[in-house]
Amino acid sequence: MGSPEAPVDLYYWSDYQCPFCNRFEQNTFPKLLENYIKPGTVRLVVLEYVTIGDASKTAARMAKCVWRQVKESDPNAFKRWHASIFDAQKKPNSGWAKKQNLLDITESVEGVDASAVASCLQENEQSLAASVANDKKTGNNKGVGVTPTFIFHNPTSGNSTATIQGAQPYPRFEATIEEVRK
Repeated sequence: MGSPEAPVDLYYWSDYQCPFCNRFEQNTFPKLLENYIKPGTVRLVVLEYVTIGDASKTAARMAKCVWRQVKESDPNAFKRWHASIFDAQKKPNSGWAKKQNLLDITESVEGVDASAVASCLQENEQSLAASVANDKKTGNNKGVGVTPTFIFHNPTSGNSTATIQGAQPYPRFEATIEEVRK
């Protein structure tokens, strides 16, 4: 999400069943979107870091299918889907994130074809699993161990980076972005 030319890249590792990720999504993300991502200051890259259970794996793979489907035609559809999944979040491993329920949620998201997502899941099971595993491996290599974890990167200022772990308040993100932009 955001401009590929943004001066700050924000890599966001999450798990769709993570309650702290949901807290970030509900409280901090809308302000980041409005104040930094939409104006082109920050580019957000959503990565999967599955830690909670098998349903988390299903949601992560589904996210990859949704992105494949909409990245060229309507990238905002991914944002709508992503928000819808977090809006539907219940207690981890309580059954809310089973495949059929996630597909039912997907059907309600404008611009996302739930049937195509279901086909993608079935036809690309191995490559999706590998992609999700690669996100986690990349996170591990960067020191990620919990969700959510955020790594801020400014490639134009000597590769300035910073990390935030957990659902921190918006002012912490704002200060970190401003520091990394320097």
